[in-house]
Amino acid sequence: MKRLVILAGVLAVSTAAQAQDAEFKHSGEFRLRYYNDMTPSGNKDIPENTSDIEARMKLGLTMQKGQAAKAHVTLIHGTLLGTERGKNTPDGLTNPNAYAAFTKDNSLMVNEAYGWAAFSEKMFIKAGRFNIDFGGGEFISSDDHKLIPITHEGLALGYDLDFAKALVALVKDKELTAQAGMDSDPEQHRFMVGIDLKNLPEFLNTASLSFSNFNRSENAAPSANLQVYGLTLGGEAAGLDYRAVLGMQSGIAAKTAAIEVKNDAMMMDFRVGFSMPETMGLKVWANYHSDSGDDDAADSKNSRYNGLYYNSHKFAGLMDIFGWGNLTYWAVGADIAPAEDMTVGLGLYGFSKTKEKDNTINGTNNDRFAGLRGGMANDKADLGMELDVYAQKKYANGLIIDAMVGAFMPGAAFKDATPKREATIIQAMLTGTLTF
Repeated sequence: MKRLVILAGVLAVSTAAQAQDAEFKHSGEFRLRYYNDMTPSGNKDIPENTSDIEARMKLGLTMQKGQAAKAHVTLIHGTLLGTERGKNTPDGLTNPNAYAAFTKDNSLMVNEAYGWAAFSEKMFIKAGRFNIDFGGGEFISSDDHKLIPITHEGLALGYDLDFAKALVALVKDKELTAQAGMDSDPEQHRFMVGIDLKNLPEFLNTASLSFSNFNRSENAAPSANLQVYGLTLGGEAAGLDYRAVLGMQSGIAAKTAAIEVKNDAMMMDFRVGFSMPETMGLKVWANYHSDSGDDDAADSKNSRYNGLYYNSHKFAGLMDIFGWGNLTYWAVGADIAPAEDMTVGLGLYGFSKTKEKDNTINGTNNDRFAGLRGGMANDKADLGMELDVYAQKKYANGLIIDAMVGAFMPGAAFKDATPKREATIIQAMLTGTLTF
């Protein structure tokens, strides 16, 4: 027994000594978001009104030893309140302590878990599961508006040079099921490169380039080898600011011994704004976006643009009815700052399909308007107009309140559908975010 006590004491002293050399940092966030969708179907006879409360708790823990090595984990609990009980006993009275089943609505998910090491002051490597945010989110983003942010698994190598920041990543998307007579270890993986130039003049203060190569082995589904190129330029001069984004997608979308479908898609997005700081921070802006669609699904070419990992909530309206892919729209808006740490604004959008025979998509993982889009007429391009009015207030304790009311007025693609979907859709959204 004495030996066990001595051994336990030695281990405790050793652990304490090692802990003194290590540094533990933590961060956190709690977010609560309320949705109220009025007539989301667009059909006034069957409005399908719905409301939800979305809750998310995020906990980050970083374990660091010196300046050259650390490990990080981000845990997330995200759910629509009441979802778990709705699945458990949807039609009966529910026991008050019914949150006992191990489901995604009751558990902590590992959104990030990676190790990080610095080779020098300018170079690092990261391995494991991690978010990637690059540039303005036009091509690669964690899309944090989502309940669960986008994450990747693999290796990333970063360089911080005098003139640019560069990120090179090898990402393993997923293991595939092997098929007899084919690759014995099929998988889908990505090679990604991002370059963000630094120390630029104000009139060109943003210059980002990105490249991704997607490679998928053939199994029960066709193989694929896709290339995605992205360029973002932006700057400011005399109160004017601008942003220009160009994207191209090429390669092989699907290939077997019998077929080969080539990928040929593009995207462009232009935004210009004018700021008047002395007039309550007034800023007016205009935006034009167009990406390609595919009007012939039976041919050997896929032309519909795929937004992949872009920031889906940042673009194409705050109601998130539409996402990039066979989408063209114009937008105008204005923001003011009537008080300290407060912003109020509005945006007006006009949407249409780039190719009227192709479908439109949604970029979020909380798609509230799939039924609306699924009921549109295939031979009409006019999707409709959206008006967003929004406000944000920041507080000293880390609390941020966001409020938005959006109205979507359906176009001919919905008005001429069967049944007609011509009712104005209203969405109210209220979000409180507390960071630590």
